[in-house]
Amino acid sequence: MKIGVLSKNQAFWATTEIIGALKNLNVEPVYLHTPQVHLSLDGKKADAVYDGRSLADLDAAIPRIGRSLTSLGMMILKQFELMGIPSTLSMKGLLTARNKYLTLQSLHDIGIRIPESVLIASRRRDQEPTDYLSPPIVMKLLSGTQGIGVMLVRDPKEAGPIIDTLSELDQIICIQKYLPNPGEDIRAFVVGTEIVAAMRRKAAPNEWRSNIHIGGMGIAHTLSQSEAEAAVKAAEAVGVEVAGVDLITVQNEPFVIEVNASPGFKGLLDATGINAAQKIAEYAQSKAKK
Repeated sequence: MKIGVLSKNQAFWATTEIIGALKNLNVEPVYLHTPQVHLSLDGKKADAVYDGRSLADLDAAIPRIGRSLTSLGMMILKQFELMGIPSTLSMKGLLTARNKYLTLQSLHDIGIRIPESVLIASRRRDQEPTDYLSPPIVMKLLSGTQGIGVMLVRDPKEAGPIIDTLSELDQIICIQKYLPNPGEDIRAFVVGTEIVAAMRRKAAPNEWRSNIHIGGMGIAHTLSQSEAEAAVKAAEAVGVEVAGVDLITVQNEPFVIEVNASPGFKGLLDATGINAAQKIAEYAQSKAKK
């Protein structure tokens, strides 16, 4: 059995862990450097070629698509669909997860709790963001990652200039009602319909964002039943089979903040002792061509 591992860099920690987990299952991993996968369409045939050979003999694929390669990644995933190669991530799932408002729409559609949200592409000079939501508010770029492009605005006078600046740069902004929390959120790692592990992430000193990549600290967390159900349903709603689902619980009610399509899991391993690579490999094996 051959399973492709699509990644921007073979030396990335998550990539090497997944390749190692596949070997432990006696599966042959095939590393695919994302920018070097070539696609072709000829009559009724769709093909993907890497290092001079067709990938048609792959039994499954595990895509690790970096944000900078989202557009190329979507085309590769669509090509895999045309070729009948099962994948742990679909084109639609990647498209939805990489746009914060499309994600919110998908969650809202099935009744998952989300913060009150407003999409703003521009504003009239006499119009303030606080006309929609009272501060404090969270302002987000639609395509930000790892906490980048997320701003907490407490003073109403700060919101307008930020929107004007981002609009000038052709950025669409999502503003959300701030959910009270002590600089913490919950990351649940979902594979298929299973919760692999979860951690509570605490923000670094002098920081309100809890992302591990900007200094946040992870602590093992046991999900409540409502948190676990929300995480699994959120991943399913967005169409992401290997997902990092971020939640904030307010008065025992979980709100889903984000669904990540290519989540890292080194911080999760450090916090919980659980390496998600094995579950990812096993899941890909279960999806392989029969």
